[in-house]
Amino acid sequence: MKTLLLFAPLLLAVLACTGTLTAITGAPVYVCPTPIVFTPTPLPTFVPIPGYPTLVPFPTALPPPTVTPYAIRPPSAFYRGDAVFTRSPQSARFRLVNVSVINTPAGRTVAVWELEIKNLSGSGYDVFPAYQSYVSQLVGGSTGAWGASTNAAADAGLTATYEAISLAPNETRSFTLAGFIPYGAAPDRIIFMLDPTTRPTPPPRLPGSNALVWRMDTNPYCSAAIADPPAGALPPP
Repeated sequence: MKTLLLFAPLLLAVLACTGTLTAITGAPVYVCPTPIVFTPTPLPTFVPIPGYPTLVPFPTALPPPTVTPYAIRPPSAFYRGDAVFTRSPQSARFRLVNVSVINTPAGRTVAVWELEIKNLSGSGYDVFPAYQSYVSQLVGGSTGAWGASTNAAADAGLTATYEAISLAPNETRSFTLAGFIPYGAAPDRIIFMLDPTTRPTPPPRLPGSNALVWRMDTNPYCSAAIADPPAGALPPP
């Protein structure tokens, strides 16, 4: 597997300001509210034919028992569209909404991804999505850090201003990020670093720790989403 490490200038420019961002050190969790249950197709009822033995079908299978909702936790990757929660003291909800790829007339490939973040805490949540989120793996297996940049957004025809913001309690914001990836490639994993205040010792100098990882396909096992839980209502780590 070939490993690539590419860092957008934006990531390097903000290393000094990460102390103002909010660190989330607890593990994120997705709770499946309505598991998808595959029920067997009932067998047909046979019509009696005079002069022949009556055919008796097999008993109809009983409905499956109620499935206890399950949780997804790291190191497993979450699915695109999953509502992923973190616990107090900094409770928040994260969702990877959309992912797309644009091949520009200049011969470059731009990955575009949209994040939705809701602050579920009673105080402000300081976040910098363009610094904390990046493409970490491509379809085919190459890994690295392909971060957001204003140049990529401009090449994709997007108007983007990347900056740190403070989410008020109960505030929800959507962030559209764009970053250059190798030409003709497509994202396979996208990361949001929940703790931007600490980084692994170089090399590599990644933007943060406590990774929330999404895969690109939608959840085949669960549908819908749980209501935003009150503090202490999430399952244990």
